[in-house]
Amino acid sequence: MKNLFILIILAFISTIAFGNKNKKSCADSVEMIYINKIYLRGNKITKSKIIYRELTLKEGDSICSNAFSEAIKKSKENINNTSLFNFVNVRDVQIVSKGKRLADIHIDLNERWYIWPMPLFEIAERNPSAWWQSKDISKINYGLFFTWENFRGRREALKITAQGGYDEKLGFYYDIPFINRSQTLGIFLAAGLTRNHEVTYQTIDNKPVRYRDEEYARYHYYAYAALNIRKNIHISHNFQLGYNDHQYSDIVFQMNPDFDPDQNTKFKYFSLTYTFRNDHRDNKNYALNGYYIDLVLEKQGLGISSNANVNLLSLSGNLRKYWDLGNNWYFASGFAGRVASTGRNPYFLNTGLGYSQEFVRGYEYYVIDGENFALLKTDLKYALFQDQISNLQILPNKFSKVHWSVYLSFFVDAAYSTTELPQLSNTLQNESLIGYGAGINIVTYYDMVFRFEYSYNKMSERGLFISFMSAI
Repeated sequence: MKNLFILIILAFISTIAFGNKNKKSCADSVEMIYINKIYLRGNKITKSKIIYRELTLKEGDSICSNAFSEAIKKSKENINNTSLFNFVNVRDVQIVSKGKRLADIHIDLNERWYIWPMPLFEIAERNPSAWWQSKDISKINYGLFFTWENFRGRREALKITAQGGYDEKLGFYYDIPFINRSQTLGIFLAAGLTRNHEVTYQTIDNKPVRYRDEEYARYHYYAYAALNIRKNIHISHNFQLGYNDHQYSDIVFQMNPDFDPDQNTKFKYFSLTYTFRNDHRDNKNYALNGYYIDLVLEKQGLGISSNANVNLLSLSGNLRKYWDLGNNWYFASGFAGRVASTGRNPYFLNTGLGYSQEFVRGYEYYVIDGENFALLKTDLKYALFQDQISNLQILPNKFSKVHWSVYLSFFVDAAYSTTELPQLSNTLQNESLIGYGAGINIVTYYDMVFRFEYSYNKMSERGLFISFMSAI
């Protein structure tokens, strides 16, 4: 399986990630368009250079007339994908002067609301459907978070979290996407503390088993620093150095002696991560056309901390392709997978399927632990309502104009997860999984997605599941 996964990634990279870099030359009979001026309107907070950075055209450029409309379209998509604006309109005005066709480009922008000092209220579960199964009111997080998007008008993000409830958190995050004049280098810093009354210490019958302590069952201290390189609009390279300190209650190891083979209660280790991204989606939050790839190489445990019981090397990737089939029909397919080294690592690093977005629809209630997994998702969509705009006069101006779309979805997912240490009760390990069904997807402003899906799995189980992000 490892060899197959690596071959798939290498083939995808060779054909897409580093695909055709050469611009098509113009035929002699095709007229050239010369970019005269680019005008911005509506960016009261956002610095103009942040917007210019995302454009495929610059003042003084020349382009084939048959490629001009596509360049305008891509520029609009790139600006939308900054998540700085609710609405973006790009139009051009062309004139002929001294035998040349000149184009002025006008970009009208509607900025979002960027400062969010708000109460925090969220479900503390892997996904909403897993919480709904137990309906445990204690598994609620509450508190305050402060988020300042587009800080200083430079697309920076500043976040501070003070959270209580099921998972108590205190965290700080500062993302600076550009630190040099050419806007190719960025950095981010993060640090914080999480402490939990309840922790997962084992997987039985394909479901997480938890231990609850009136004091605290786990403390987690962390710090990260990263450098991001983005010379190309679509391609970026990220290098991250992290430090983690996990401290577990002694009872956790009594209840599951295999939680850590070395019987450590503290795990202090550094990690080094490299991430490659190539993003050509028309909309990063709910794509209908284009493709996306990421590749993550991570080494957890560098052998320089006092506790050397963590030693895990992993390669993971996401490959997604989106097609516009015409007549309001769309198709998407995504492959996600991971291969990891085997060895004596603690239980909490042995996650496989069922966490984050890596799950087969229809299996939201389950987790499948394993070092390696492969996941294929497919989605056929039909647009019932697309790019609708409603005006809600009762809301302030920043929120009153709402765009929304509704899609009917038909899907089939399949996956396989492997482990060298399977548990007898966990019958989904080292087994093929398949799930299928249909649903309704609602997409609206401020990057909000609501998915309501009725799914079936191979165990003849079925149910209605809810999610708040795109499936692929």
